[in-house]
Amino acid sequence: MIEPEHVASDLPELDHTDDPRGGAAAWALLTTGAVVIGSISAMVWVW
Repeated sequence: MIEPEHVASDLPELDHTDDPRGGAAAWALLTTGAVVIGSISAMVWVW
C-alpha cells in the first residue's frame, strides 16, 4: 500500500508557500476571469 506522504506528483501546483511569486498563477486566473466577466457585462449593458 502506498503511503500518501511518499507519493510524487508531476502536476504543477498553483500555490506554494515558499513561492517568491506569491501565487502568481492563481492571481492571473482570477484577473483573467474578472476581465472576461466585466467585458461580457459591458457588452450586455450596451446592447
